[in-house]
Amino acid sequence: MEKINFTEQAFNECCSAEFTPHPTGKTTKPFWNTSSYQFMYVPAFQFNELPGTKIYRYRAVDEKNVEHVFEADNCRALLTPIWAEIPEGVVNLRVYALDREGNEKYLIGARTFFRLAPFEEGLVPEVPSFKAAAMKAYDCSFEQPFIKHWFTDGTPDPDSDRYVYPSKMIAAIIDSMIELSVLCPERKEQAMKLATITADYLLASTPKTGHPMYGIPPTYKIDFRSNPETRNNLKAGERINTVMMIYPATVCRAYLHLEAATGDVKYFEAAKLIGEYFKKTVEENGSWCLIRDYRTGEKLTPNYCLPIQEIAPMCMEMYARTGDEAYKKMADGAVAYMEKTVLHDFNFEAQFEDMTVSTHYSNLSHYGASALARFYCNFYSDNEEKMAVADDLARYIEDQFCIWKRPAPFTRTQFDPSDYPTPCGLEQYDWHVPIDASTSDMVRTFMAMHKAGRGELYLEKAKTMAAAIVKMQLPNGLIPTHWMTPKHRAGAGFWPNCMFFATGVLSQLSAYLKEN
Repeated sequence: MEKINFTEQAFNECCSAEFTPHPTGKTTKPFWNTSSYQFMYVPAFQFNELPGTKIYRYRAVDEKNVEHVFEADNCRALLTPIWAEIPEGVVNLRVYALDREGNEKYLIGARTFFRLAPFEEGLVPEVPSFKAAAMKAYDCSFEQPFIKHWFTDGTPDPDSDRYVYPSKMIAAIIDSMIELSVLCPERKEQAMKLATITADYLLASTPKTGHPMYGIPPTYKIDFRSNPETRNNLKAGERINTVMMIYPATVCRAYLHLEAATGDVKYFEAAKLIGEYFKKTVEENGSWCLIRDYRTGEKLTPNYCLPIQEIAPMCMEMYARTGDEAYKKMADGAVAYMEKTVLHDFNFEAQFEDMTVSTHYSNLSHYGASALARFYCNFYSDNEEKMAVADDLARYIEDQFCIWKRPAPFTRTQFDPSDYPTPCGLEQYDWHVPIDASTSDMVRTFMAMHKAGRGELYLEKAKTMAAAIVKMQLPNGLIPTHWMTPKHRAGAGFWPNCMFFATGVLSQLSAYLKEN
């Protein structure tokens, strides 16, 4: 079989109108990329038409001061005629309305953005064993205070402020320890002990019978901390009386996995309580209120959960465990909500426990789009219409959050993007920085797309992003969360859940590749 030139394929796809993520055409509906400032695939922009204009001229000047020009019959055309000519770098685009003689009569719009380089082969040295890298990270974790304290005291380390987000952290520990027990059976006893200790702590921290939020684990908790003045403590303290409803679903799934691994039915009973709350609070649109008052259950925001990330998978797992058709109905409703609202608008807003809710398109992230693409891969791989949407979503996350070579010099943060190691995955517009978990999320999405039969290029991208994670791994095995500066790459700003997510993805890729 002739070897595929993946570099050439990736370049051609990025320059083709057929492959551009979610083209919007001449619609008056707001474009999803209104706050975007980097593009890998051919973009189009929502400039306002000038009445009576028949032809528009597009002038794009690249960072080498070379001008690229084409004309179109509308002011929202894809830049396909010139995209292949434009090199990686900053681009200044101007669009003019022409008069009947072809003169540039009026400037009707301008946009500055960064033209990202597409995927290339050989960006990162090949990794001999992704499994070995995962095991090295697991070994390192057991030497860290954020893990050792559980074994000595049965409580979170008071000096580890990430545990102020207990549902997020503990669900990650539970699932990663179950993963470790399979990956390395000789570590099973230790891994399952940690999983049950952390799960039991969370159960003890959850409201009991009679409370409006009975059975719903806390999103925030600060009473164990030794220093209440850290950033995350302050964030959690501000929101201590609220619950972000994506996290109870994450915990429900972890409890189900733990029951399956241990046979202890109490974890299933805890999962059922969470599931029953979701049954009671599902909205007519098929989603759930994103933030509720943890004291009363009252809705606190008009924003809805992106239910495809954790809630729909939770419903499918509860349906498989119980046979209760109500969960299947909720999963179907969550998918329908995504398709009718989020997918229709393409507003994949970032939803994080330490960030504020956002307006349309102001703070997009890859997580919701990735989750929907994987859901289609897992349950609709034989449905070409849905899989075409999955391709579209995969290209969107690559277009906006994947850096293969140079990053854009623009950022909402205080960091210098020229110092970012690449390849890498960026998290969200408001924290558009390289994160191990974001890079890992791209690995698992590209891997799912390949598994669903969408082409070999996806697997090459998955392996390259995974190799980038291994490249960042420290000698002691720690996988740093943030990669923005030397200090961060040495472990500053570390989030345990992100490393556990990365180790899980590396081990899953190892199994998929059938590594020895």
